[in-house]
Amino acid sequence: MPLDRILEAEMRVDQPASSLPSADASSRDPVNSMCQAADRQLHELVQWARRIPHFEELPVEDRTALLKAGWNELLIAAFSHRSMNARDGIVLATGLVVQRHSAHSAGVGDIFDRVLAELVAKMRDMKMDKTELGCLRAVVLFNPDAKGLKSTERVEMLREKVYAALEEHCKRHHPDQPGRFGKLLLRLPALRSIGLKCLEHLFFFKLIGDTPIDVFLQNVLQAPADP
Repeated sequence: MPLDRILEAEMRVDQPASSLPSADASSRDPVNSMCQAADRQLHELVQWARRIPHFEELPVEDRTALLKAGWNELLIAAFSHRSMNARDGIVLATGLVVQRHSAHSAGVGDIFDRVLAELVAKMRDMKMDKTELGCLRAVVLFNPDAKGLKSTERVEMLREKVYAALEEHCKRHHPDQPGRFGKLLLRLPALRSIGLKCLEHLFFFKLIGDTPIDVFLQNVLQAPADP
């Protein structure tokens, strides 16, 4: 599993945090702000997935099934990592910084605090790099248990290759941290739990208007890839 392509996929869809304006005045409705950002992030998510090695080799129905199963966790992982240098806030793809007090005022403070404590803070403490983020997101993407997936054995094999590549990356770049690979994988259950809570609370309730998410994803997958 070529890590350079996983890193390239992350770099292509991300913006440097230094170029993002702080927009707390516009984040008084953080749920709405996150939903507005989600449409753009979903499009970028599909473009990211298309750059992950071997994803495009799968049938379009399986690609749709994988993205439908993982989009929520994939978006949360991305904005959590993007927010590592923010102070008590989450940086959205649109450049908005949603502050903690705004989230609490809007009634989504519990989820917000979990994102900050279980994802953002842990990523910051570990100094998680973009290659590690990309590998964790690829593990989420290649989910052999995704509903409606036909190529389960192929996807399981791809996930195993990501695990192996991530472990090798940790050994090579952090030889003084023998437990780093395990610590990275420990973020996945937290990500899963937070992702389920976000769905339960309709965190992205205005996500893509009235278009069912599988239709939205399939339409983007069948369109030409971004250059």
